[in-house]
Amino acid sequence: MGQSHDTTVNAAPRVMFDEAGDNGLVVCDRYLPAELLAEIFCRAHPETLLNCQLVCKRWRLVIQNYVWRKKAELALGKPFPRHVEEEIPWRVFYRICETRPFEKNLLRNHSGERDMKYWEILSNGGDFWRIETPPTGVPELPSTESIFGGRQICFATSYHSCTKKQIVDLVAEGFHPYVLDVLQPPIVVSEWYSCRWDCPAIYECQVELLGPEEKDKTVNILDKFRFRDTIEGERQNQWLYISHVFENYGSGLRRISFLHGGMDRLFWAGHYGSKMAGACICIKVPPVTTNTYDDESDTPPILDE
Repeated sequence: MGQSHDTTVNAAPRVMFDEAGDNGLVVCDRYLPAELLAEIFCRAHPETLLNCQLVCKRWRLVIQNYVWRKKAELALGKPFPRHVEEEIPWRVFYRICETRPFEKNLLRNHSGERDMKYWEILSNGGDFWRIETPPTGVPELPSTESIFGGRQICFATSYHSCTKKQIVDLVAEGFHPYVLDVLQPPIVVSEWYSCRWDCPAIYECQVELLGPEEKDKTVNILDKFRFRDTIEGERQNQWLYISHVFENYGSGLRRISFLHGGMDRLFWAGHYGSKMAGACICIKVPPVTTNTYDDESDTPPILDE
């Protein structure tokens, strides 16, 4: 006869269902307070939590009404604002835990470290776009360790217009539509730009907040920022910084278009036009305007079965 096997080895924890009130709080014959159960859930992987909240009503309530927020705030390292009019959907916090989209640069290949990948070249005038490692005719880039990963690298333009753009899909990056439509977090866009000591140049930047594309391909522009600078005289041969914050831009935001470019002013062959590096789109955690930790929702909920 075949050897018998203990089917309980490596099995999932056994949950005792007690309709009198302990349903979901008795695991492996031991009672766990909701506070302790919540702390255990906060250490679980997001995919595991999705399964755990299907176990019973109490687990679902603890996870959806407390754990997801707590886990998201741990990932962010700061409180997440509460909306006074309605409860924030738990899927908002799930996306934060899964993708961690806040407080990071959403633009890819921001300085040319991967040549022109992720950028759509709109104009390639003169001797075309070029990657310079290190940048020539200008000082070293600032803050190389935190912004450029220690590399001295930049995009450089030529003697006719060079422009390119990158579009960031915010939903694909992990931002739930509720965050974009209701909370409308601050959006910071920025870049370093410069030109050589021996040739003045023009730099331009245009950032647009876009709604979803209509069926007829029409693009709804919710807000935009345009900047153009003629770099000459004492402002040559130094790195300049441009930054803008979008706020209160309304509902419907789904994508952000970042366009930049430039050219030199003397039409010299080669790459004497403006240079740029560290292009950045960063969405900040919405500011907390209430006493986040002073209300009852910061305690795991207790459900009477």
